[in-house]
Amino acid sequence: MKNIIIYSSDASMCLSFLMYLQNSYNVTTTTDLHVLQEVSSCLDFDMIIIDTQPSKKIEALCYELRKAKTNVPIVLTYVYENQVKDFDKTIRKYTNSIIYKPFDLNEVTKQLSTLFV
Repeated sequence: MKNIIIYSSDASMCLSFLMYLQNSYNVTTTTDLHVLQEVSSCLDFDMIIIDTQPSKKIEALCYELRKAKTNVPIVLTYVYENQVKDFDKTIRKYTNSIIYKPFDLNEVTKQLSTLFV
């Protein structure tokens, strides 16, 4: 089974992802961005999902993750807003997929499946 790590500052979102994906994947969740960085650097995950608005800090994190984990898909989920338009353009260089909220969990599952092919 593939291993996925998910970060969201929202514990309810972490729980939702965990409950929805646990039958198909081994899922690890965290609400602490520092934990995501530490755990993903020392354990092997097949995918990283980051649920947060883009910012310089998140762009730098995605850059570092991409550099360290070149073959691991990175997925970013967030609510698209005009003020993040510039971040949206630049952060795409370091992610494999961006999923805008609100999203349908069935569509998320399909998207994740395609990234594992």
